[in-house]
Amino acid sequence: MKKKFLSLCGALALLAGAAACGSNETAGANPNVINVGSFPGTIYTYPLSVAEKKSFFTDQDLNVKLIEGKSGPEILSAMIGGSTQVIFGQPGAIVPAGAEGQELRILGPYSRGRVVMVATEESGITSLNDLPGKRFAVPQRGDSNEQRTLSVLAEYGIDGKEVTFIGTGTPATTAAAIANGQADASVLGLTTYESLLAKGSKLRIIADSAEGTMGERGRNDVTGMFATTKQFWSENPDTIGKFCRAMKSSIEWIVDEENADEATKILVDWTGLPEDAARAVWESERDTWSMDLSKELWDANVAYVDPTIDPNYGAIVTNGCP
Repeated sequence: MKKKFLSLCGALALLAGAAACGSNETAGANPNVINVGSFPGTIYTYPLSVAEKKSFFTDQDLNVKLIEGKSGPEILSAMIGGSTQVIFGQPGAIVPAGAEGQELRILGPYSRGRVVMVATEESGITSLNDLPGKRFAVPQRGDSNEQRTLSVLAEYGIDGKEVTFIGTGTPATTAAAIANGQADASVLGLTTYESLLAKGSKLRIIADSAEGTMGERGRNDVTGMFATTKQFWSENPDTIGKFCRAMKSSIEWIVDEENADEATKILVDWTGLPEDAARAVWESERDTWSMDLSKELWDANVAYVDPTIDPNYGAIVTNGCP
């Protein structure tokens, strides 16, 4: 099945002030001061908050400013335009950018967090088989969430063309569409799912990567990674090494049981979750990051975006820290 993906140049054209496609100027002359673009408030980017709060960036003599983005294309275009130097992204945005000629490198932490497909109780959906004819919310049409959903449906023999995908704009507005009844179903990370439950939404999980009910896609899913341009990497290898080591310290701190109380507090501040929900998310997700990504997993995730794209593992993927 042919996958749809967002055009990077098209996304750039829609963003006011974005640089022309292919531009790659770095911002600022000090390589130890970098801007990092990411989604705020999700478990996938939680290691950034920990690195900031626990001074792991400072320990590396690195001044990091976190720049919030509303969507994957917006975050990616900011880096291509030069206003950020490192970003958190998902395969659905990063893979097409490489295919369109942007020279990128990816590095850890690689996130393999839990993903759930949910439906509102009012929708009457009780299984994946009920999705045809229903409204399915995703932040952007053709994004990682839509690709993920189509892959899972295809594996179960369900025609994804019969599902009405609704692009809501951002992860936050996707959650709002579910809460307000504007959509019947969606695919969510654990923080968004727990946040909706805490606010009173009545949801039913119809597929869960942790339970094996999202099939091969759920088993292979890489939910996020960090990326930079090859130009910035080649010109500032020490900076990339410092960032990588700080993030490695972050995920090692997160997984340590002795840090449970403080880790939960930082997660509450980062996500806005109630403390009990944040503790449950930390318990579930604390060991879902790695500094390494196997060729098998990368190749699989590239194929989920578009099987015609060359994965180019050796030239793109970084294991460990440089």
